[in-house]
Amino acid sequence: MRGLPLLLLCWFSASGPLPQDNCLKCRHQGVLPCENHTDVPASEEEPSAENPILFCSWAASCEACGGSTWMDCPKCPSGERTKEIEERRQAIRAWLESGQLERKLERAVPRLETKRFAIVVDVAELPLDEKKKKWMSGHALAHQMGRDCEHVAARIAEHYAIAEMDYRAKMRMWLWGTLETHQKAQEFFQGTISAGDFRVYGRDPCFSVWTEPKNFDTVPKARTLFAHNASHLLLSNAFQPEWVGDTGGGWFDAGLAAWYEYELFGRVTNYCAEEASSPLDYEGGRWRAPVRRRLEREKERFLPALLPKRTGQMSADENALCWSFYDYLLAAHPGAARKLLLDLKQRKPAREVLPQELGMDLFATEDAWRAWVVENYPLQGDAAKTATKDKKK
Repeated sequence: MRGLPLLLLCWFSASGPLPQDNCLKCRHQGVLPCENHTDVPASEEEPSAENPILFCSWAASCEACGGSTWMDCPKCPSGERTKEIEERRQAIRAWLESGQLERKLERAVPRLETKRFAIVVDVAELPLDEKKKKWMSGHALAHQMGRDCEHVAARIAEHYAIAEMDYRAKMRMWLWGTLETHQKAQEFFQGTISAGDFRVYGRDPCFSVWTEPKNFDTVPKARTLFAHNASHLLLSNAFQPEWVGDTGGGWFDAGLAAWYEYELFGRVTNYCAEEASSPLDYEGGRWRAPVRRRLEREKERFLPALLPKRTGQMSADENALCWSFYDYLLAAHPGAARKLLLDLKQRKPAREVLPQELGMDLFATEDAWRAWVVENYPLQGDAAKTATKDKKK
C-alpha cells in the first residue's frame, strides 16, 4: 500500500501542473464588476446595441476600473476577459487625452460621447422642477440627454434614410454652469461671444448654452432644449453640410425641430426665434387642437407667407403652423422629407420644390394639409385621432 501515493503523485505529474485559472471568485474571467458606479448603473456605461453611450468622463474617473466598469480580480493574474477589458481601458484613456475643451479651458471637463453626439454637462446637479426639492446629478443628466439626442437621431434616420456616412461630424452640445465658461468656450470654438444659447450649423455643428436662470436651469428645460437643437444640428450636417434655415427653408427647419421635441416630450417649449423680449409660448406647447381650430376658422392662405421666412423670424404661432405642416409631410408623403431637404440644401425655392416633390401646386398642397389636419387632429385635447383609434383596438 505504500506505493499508492507515489503512483498518484506520478499520475498528477504526468498530466501537467494544476490549472492556474480555476478562480471561483471571478469564474475564470479575470475581472469582477466594479461596485463604485452607483449614480448611474454600470450597464449605462458599457456600449451595446441598446446603449448608445460610448465614453463617459465620470465613469473614467474611477481609479478601480478606469471607466470600464470591470476591476481586476485580486485572486488571479488574468482570465478570459482580461485582454478585452484592458483594451477598453486604453480606448477610454485615449478618448480622455484627445479632449480639446480640456486643453483650452485648462481643466477637466465632465463629458460623454455617444454614437452621434459629444455632450458636456458642466454642472454638479440640476433641480428636477421649479420647486427645487429633488435634484439630478450632472452625470445622470448627461446620460439622459445622450439617450434623448440619440432617440432624435434614430427618428431622423427613419424619416431621411440616413446612414453613418451621411454625417460629416459629431454634434457637439454643451451645457455650462456659468456664463463665463459658456462665453470662453464660445470664443474658442464658435468664434463669438453671446449671453444666450448659440449654435453653429453645417460641417462642424456646435451648440453651447449655460444654466441661465428661468430659461435653462432645470432638468426638463435642459433636456427639451438639447433634443430640439439636436435635430437642427443633425440635419444641417447630413448629406451636404448646409443649414437651410436662412436660405429658403426656415419653414422646414422650424417645423422639424419642433416635431422631434414634441414627439419625445409631448409638447414644445422651445421656439426658433432670433429676438424675444420674453419667453415664447403658444397654447402651452400642445398644438393639435389649436392648429385645427385656426385652420378651420381662418381661410386666408398660410403657406405663401411662411415659405420666405427665415427660421428665426417665425412667431410663436408660426412655429406651430410649421410643425403641423411638417407633421403632415411625414404622414402623408413618407420619403418626401429627404428629397425636400436635399433640394433646399441646393437653395432651390420652396415654391419650386414642393410641387416637384409632392405633385401638387402650392394651393392644392395647402388644401391637402388642411384636410389632413381636420382628419387627424382633435378639436379638444392633444391626442392624435389615429393614436386614439390604435388604443381602442
